Amino acid sequence: MAKNLSSVTFTVLLLVLLMASTEILKIEAMNIKARCLPQGCKNATFSEECGPEPFTGSNNDCCHCCVAKYGREAVCKGVARCLPQGCKNAAFSEECGPEPFTGSNNDCCHCCIARYGRNAVCKGVVEGPDKHCHCYKERA
Repeated sequence: MAKNLSSVTFTVLLLVLLMASTEILKIEAMNIKARCLPQGCKNATFSEECGPEPFTGSNNDCCHCCVAKYGREAVCKGVARCLPQGCKNAAFSEECGPEPFTGSNNDCCHCCIARYGRNAVCKGVVEGPDKHCHCYKERA
């Protein structure tokens, strides 16, 4: 009986240790994912691209992609740009998203592409005192 009790106690202790270590790893992973390279760059120079085209994630997601692909020593920040080429001759096209639009210009751009398609949009900008996401197309 004492041998069985000892065996059960040992098994329960192992399970508790396993569960605790799993939670610690999850918390550590969340902390790492939360802020990618918080010190940033003193003198940034564009190096490489990372991820799918178009990249629909945040700057933080872009940073994690770059660190995973090129290594922590080679990266000091990641910037997700929606349509870096922009418009040569922009014309207002449509609005996108909620009013007021609480995201960034980059978020607005992604909203425009998701709603109207990449070929119909050359930039997205949050504008006006009431913060609307405006989608622009190339003027014909």
